[in-house]
Amino acid sequence: MTPIDITTKAEYEAVLDLLPGDVRQLVEPRIHLVEEIALDQGQNLKVKMDGLRLEYRWLITREDMIYLTARAGKFREDGRRGLPGTLHRISADFDEEGIIDKVTVRVARAIEGVAEPLRAFVEQARGIAVIGPPAVGKTTLLRDITRIRAEVKSSGLVVIDSSNEITGDGDVPHPMLSRVRRFKVGDPEQQAPKLRRAIRNHGPEEILMDEVGYNGDVPLLVSAVRLGVTVIATMHGRVVKDVLRNPPLLPLLGVAIDERTGELIKRADTCFGMAIEVHGKGKYLVHEDLEAVTQALLCGEEPEGIRVGQWDDPLPKLLSAG
Repeated sequence: MTPIDITTKAEYEAVLDLLPGDVRQLVEPRIHLVEEIALDQGQNLKVKMDGLRLEYRWLITREDMIYLTARAGKFREDGRRGLPGTLHRISADFDEEGIIDKVTVRVARAIEGVAEPLRAFVEQARGIAVIGPPAVGKTTLLRDITRIRAEVKSSGLVVIDSSNEITGDGDVPHPMLSRVRRFKVGDPEQQAPKLRRAIRNHGPEEILMDEVGYNGDVPLLVSAVRLGVTVIATMHGRVVKDVLRNPPLLPLLGVAIDERTGELIKRADTCFGMAIEVHGKGKYLVHEDLEAVTQALLCGEEPEGIRVGQWDDPLPKLLSAG
């Protein structure tokens, strides 16, 4: 199945409606390629488009910021908000007087089929760690993994949606994910309480989260796994080894720091059956047995993994260049 962008015209229009008229005119012709719009008061408009970062010679004024923030509405405690009925995210920052002077609009797309090359792995997985650096496409992949896992688990799949980026803002999930049960978090400090209530009160078979490792969620996930709940989650890092360099995430790999020697030691099983490293759009490295990979890394070995998706082989290019 070839990935299909099922983002509607209305979803793109919701972004365009936020923007001051002149900024909208600059962005609108290529809105289907736009990934991020950065508006900083007193600076030029900046746009990330199809992986490229562009700067327009258009100065963002105080009036532009007033217009945009009035259209966006109230931001949450974490400086974020979504647009109902869409997957887009708006983030704001404030000056010393509490007035918004920076806004980043992340244009999210509902792309169905991104995870299809991984379907055989995703369907059989007993927990998945999705690992990748920021802005590499982890959430887009996670959203499509959610779609596939919903086919397997139906209402047994619970999404803890920290910033409403997985299932969208508003009262109902995005149509792409209408089968899942989702818990909107909003305030980041409520992530752990929301997760705790979901586990205790709603009997999930599987929990899916984006960017774990903050606000006390790790111990709860470890406890849930010990109770038989499957966990699928994203975390920052380029490769699995980077997770071992991030102390708050170590319990998810069943690893601890020896208080006497300072070395990493294995204390328990991993919370995930497998790991998927996201190395770019449509470029994945799968580690089918994360327990074995973790053990190997602790012994100084470098597991290779299975390449899935659109990987470029540099060898033919080098030969032809010669």
